Amino acid sequence: MENFKAWWAGLAQREQQMLSAAAVVGVIGVLYWGIWTPIANAEEDARRQLQAQQQTLSYVKQTANKIMSLRQSGGQAAFRGSLSSAVTGSAAKYGLEITRMQPQGDKIQLWMDDVPFDALLGYLNELVQQKGLALDNLDVSSTDTPGYVQVRRVQLSR
Repeated sequence: MENFKAWWAGLAQREQQMLSAAAVVGVIGVLYWGIWTPIANAEEDARRQLQAQQQTLSYVKQTANKIMSLRQSGGQAAFRGSLSSAVTGSAAKYGLEITRMQPQGDKIQLWMDDVPFDALLGYLNELVQQKGLALDNLDVSSTDTPGYVQVRRVQLSR
């Protein structure tokens, strides 16, 4: 501390004033960019996250209300007929080839090799939305061909 006092006393008054002003500016800079700005940025990030979470909550509530109203209205009529014929007929419509099919009472499991993903989605949409089947399980994996997937297992039920 004595060295600093001696150094300070050795400076001209003008140099002491310039160093004092620079120190004040430095302290203000550290307070602004080191403390104030990170806190303000964190607050803004938290507000954005809160808004996104509130939008998600609103969407979930709306979807839950739709589901409840569909359940109360009875939904779609249950599928009548042969599951095997329904899935093979729809598969042919979308140009899909079922490599293996295993009926199990009111359920059926399907396997397909290298099918276009978009066609698979259309196929499953038709079975669920139009025919009234329930999609219980879907297991797909990617293939070397872009846009194609291997269907390891699809399980549908009445």
